[in-house]
Amino acid sequence: MQFWVNIFFLMLKTMAYCLVNPYFWLVVLIVIIQYRRTVNLEKKLFGHAVNNIWQFTVSSVLYGILGGFFGSVLLLLLGISLDSVGIAYLWPVAIFLFLFNPRFLCFAYAGGIVAVFSLFLRVVLPVYPVLGKSKILTDAANIHLPSLLALIGILHLTESFLIYLSGHRGASPVYLKTSSGEVVGGYSLQRFWPLPLIGLWALAVAENSQMFVGGISMPEWWPLLGTVMNVGVDEKVIYFMFPIVAGLGYSDMALSSDPSTKRIKAAKNLAIYSILLSAAAVAAVYVPAITILAALLAPLGHEYLIRKGNREEYSRPPLFSANCAAGLQILAVLPHTPAEKAGLQNGDSLLEINGIEINSEFDFWNALRFNNLLILKIKRKDMIINVPLQVSSSSAYNFGAIFAPGKYAGAYVEISKGALWDRFKRRRS
Repeated sequence: MQFWVNIFFLMLKTMAYCLVNPYFWLVVLIVIIQYRRTVNLEKKLFGHAVNNIWQFTVSSVLYGILGGFFGSVLLLLLGISLDSVGIAYLWPVAIFLFLFNPRFLCFAYAGGIVAVFSLFLRVVLPVYPVLGKSKILTDAANIHLPSLLALIGILHLTESFLIYLSGHRGASPVYLKTSSGEVVGGYSLQRFWPLPLIGLWALAVAENSQMFVGGISMPEWWPLLGTVMNVGVDEKVIYFMFPIVAGLGYSDMALSSDPSTKRIKAAKNLAIYSILLSAAAVAAVYVPAITILAALLAPLGHEYLIRKGNREEYSRPPLFSANCAAGLQILAVLPHTPAEKAGLQNGDSLLEINGIEINSEFDFWNALRFNNLLILKIKRKDMIINVPLQVSSSSAYNFGAIFAPGKYAGAYVEISKGALWDRFKRRRS
């Protein structure tokens, strides 16, 4: 028990250094910029901000710290040493893929390509020894692929953990033009987390070295993934904990499902993928042939998840559209407004005001013009409820409900599928 207590406090001490690391606050600044874009889009579409940038940011930092501890425990448990996973190769490949599509800025794709390239070099270098003179190629061939693939699995498992906890929070209402030309209502799920992590770095030292004292002796079975370090007869391997900073993001659309249901399904599917990839990485230590399957699973499995989620979301009828249901559907409720005071909720349908049928926003605003005391007839799931509400003439025009788009929505967004490079060229021309 004392062993785990010592590990716990050592992890806390190391993670604390992340919070005073300038790079951590640089990631927080990037998070703020991303959330400001979301809030600015809300203002453009609806004239009001639904979410608060600072609440967004504070919750992201707190959840990020929790996710960082979760991921660090898994990294430590498997004993992934970052000196052997080929980080120097991952980032250039990821940035190159980003030029084709921003969603390819992900270690699942970059890591899969690096892993396949490393396996290819292991076959080619013995046949063409002259290539072995290149340190770049020999280092790429010597990447510890189980550690690389397990790292990808753990980062995505951490992401699934954070999606489950907070992926639905701050869902931003949007009007979206679909491929069929119809404008529908939905929610943009955009979450970003600064992630303080603990990394390990392996170093071989003399068995009787007194340079490092006060360390913790690890069990015989650790590290689970082994090491590529060649240790001499009179040497031992020491692992250093050091703080590193990362960022995770989640971007999705909820059109035919509510945000809470969407994030649960997304988190579950991503967790299954992550566990399978991590398990394959561990198995590859003992059965090297599995490395090929794990290397292919990383990018192909991730791409399958993306396509499966989009296919399911766009193939079902949207929850909010001009032809969806009777009455006027409420897409979102703004804070500190009469609509919130009345207890209206996302997904409610406004059927009548003072006995007058409401089928459009014109009907709604016309009813508010001549009445201060309102009886709202609301359909909430399978229930019909009557909500009394008194509004002043000034607050009536700031009622605070965002309705599903009508047949002639004035402002909407479209999903861009073009490559970043293509968009850059179009902008120049």
